[in-house]
Amino acid sequence: MNVSFRRGGVTRAVQVDTKAQPGKIAARTVGTVKGRVLMPATRIVTPFDDQEIRAAEKALESALSAVDPTAWVYEYTEDAVFDGGGDEVLCGREALLSLARAMAPMRDVSIRPLRTEGSGHLATVWFEGSWVSGPPGAPPTTARGMILWRKEDDGHWRVAIEHLTGEAGSHA
Repeated sequence: MNVSFRRGGVTRAVQVDTKAQPGKIAARTVGTVKGRVLMPATRIVTPFDDQEIRAAEKALESALSAVDPTAWVYEYTEDAVFDGGGDEVLCGREALLSLARAMAPMRDVSIRPLRTEGSGHLATVWFEGSWVSGPPGAPPTTARGMILWRKEDDGHWRVAIEHLTGEAGSHA
């Protein structure tokens, strides 16, 4: 199937082959600029299911609220980056494990997605979040942030990069 469109003086023709691989679409883009043909580029476009990300968010909420203070760390990739908006950025699961062992237990954890964009094995979620840590009656901590989720070889979506802003300086 061929599709053409023109934008800003550039005509693009897209050839779509739906027989490339089951569940995937191979798209070959051919463009022209001022009458010159550009080299074609082929890319595999994998359908993205944001319901998988909603399930991963629920799993992260549960892990953050778990009795085991380190449970949430395994919802992050081995090479994860966590930026809580403070002076220190944590890199890697070992750094996250050290944080998890030192932080106060969390409860009433809520991740509320505001926007999700994804393709293939990557998805970015802009979210609002809240949680309570500390003694009963402690006020909730609130934050906004971005999470980059990565679908790993085992089919599990894990946090690759997290950045928080707002009242939260860290998970602690």
